[in-house]
Amino acid sequence: MEENLNTNLEKKQLFYQRVCALCLAGMLVVLTTAVVIMVPKVTTTLNHINNVAIKAEESLGNVDTMAADVSNSAAKFDKLLDSNATEMTEAVKSISEIDFDGLNKAIKDLQDAVGPMATFMNKFR
Repeated sequence: MEENLNTNLEKKQLFYQRVCALCLAGMLVVLTTAVVIMVPKVTTTLNHINNVAIKAEESLGNVDTMAADVSNSAAKFDKLLDSNATEMTEAVKSISEIDFDGLNKAIKDLQDAVGPMATFMNKFR
């Protein structure tokens, strides 16, 4: 009877070992399938990320270049203003010293002098 009990126990252990082995084999198949499906997608995604990172680095380089160009342009503009500041000051000073009242009086006097002659000449048209 004891042998019969041992045999039954061994049969149950063998059965459960086979069930465990099948479960492990099934998990291995599922895991292998998942890896086969996921690895190409992950590789593609990483390639896209690398491409975007490269383009971002290029864009940052372009932004740095543009910022340097703007700084250089501002410096050149400042230099231009500095070099022309004296001439601009003199020009503004000369314009502000113009006697507009005297100029207006001279124009009026010219109109008074030329007006009768213009009227006379218009009669010959």
